[in-house]
Amino acid sequence: MIPRWLLLLAAFLFSVLLGLGASSLVLVAVRIPVIETFWTMFDGAAGSWSALESSLVFTEPIAFTGLAAAVAFRARVWNIGGEGQMVMGAFGASLIALQTTLPAPLMLVTAVGCGIACGAIWGGLTAALKVWLGVNEVLSSLMLNYVAILWVQSLVYGPWREPGGGWPYSEYFPDTARLPSIGSELDAFVIAAPLLALALAIWLRFSRSGFEISVVGHSHDAARYAAISVSRVTILVMLISGGIAGIAGIQQVCGSAGRLYVLTPGYGYLGILVSWLAGHNPFLVLVMSVFYGIIMQGGASLQIAQIDPSLVRIFQAAIILFALAGLTLASRIQTRPRSKVVDPA
Repeated sequence: MIPRWLLLLAAFLFSVLLGLGASSLVLVAVRIPVIETFWTMFDGAAGSWSALESSLVFTEPIAFTGLAAAVAFRARVWNIGGEGQMVMGAFGASLIALQTTLPAPLMLVTAVGCGIACGAIWGGLTAALKVWLGVNEVLSSLMLNYVAILWVQSLVYGPWREPGGGWPYSEYFPDTARLPSIGSELDAFVIAAPLLALALAIWLRFSRSGFEISVVGHSHDAARYAAISVSRVTILVMLISGGIAGIAGIQQVCGSAGRLYVLTPGYGYLGILVSWLAGHNPFLVLVMSVFYGIIMQGGASLQIAQIDPSLVRIFQAAIILFALAGLTLASRIQTRPRSKVVDPA
């Protein structure tokens, strides 16, 4: 019997190669050197520590939004609102950083706590609409994304705009509200992401509530038969999912940016994709986040090398599409042991 992890790994690698093959056909069609292009992509994303550090800059927020999506999806609660919850996390952290004068140890802790709380509340709104009003969580969480983005936009274009600034940014946060830096581009949350994945894996595997989430995710009927409240689990996972997505927003404004701006990078939606690629496994979410960060940084390197941005997006889409398709097909393959022949004597 082929181990499941080995089958998925082989499918993933083979699918990525197919994606690169499909991308090479596009390059050949537009008469761009294939080998040189792929080397530029690899060298710009992982060819040096500086390149890898730049890839991890993309990885950080995707890891948090991916973990947020994984928690909700394991309970079959389709949280599409990671983008809005991330933005509200950024708002919560900015609220403390810009509107209070707390001392150094307390400022950052309070900003992080407020950001997580705002993200959780935003996720809780979707849960409340689903549980008490029967509103589909896909629609409500998606619409709340736009509400959150427009709310922050109104602040950075209005009362929180930097005086005399020409761009829609807030003032810079005080140093006491900034995350400790690691290297030239990374911050302390790059360490927090794997620790959070470990905590989630332990919680989902060994806790009572983690077991209830698993049961609800497999069958609502089975959960009700076991006296597990589907509504309570729905509210729980949306609060946790929203809070984790809020961490991504905190990282965006308390990290290298150091101020609030209109966050529309799409990290919330990328987190959904990463969670599906990882099968909603917290550890695999980290792996796929690094993979996607490398792809994004490689694409940025190609644009610096004057490759058409449209072609870069085609490469990224082809690789991800083939990887997702390959993993989906591999997960459906059932390996069966050979039947044993029983001697009637």
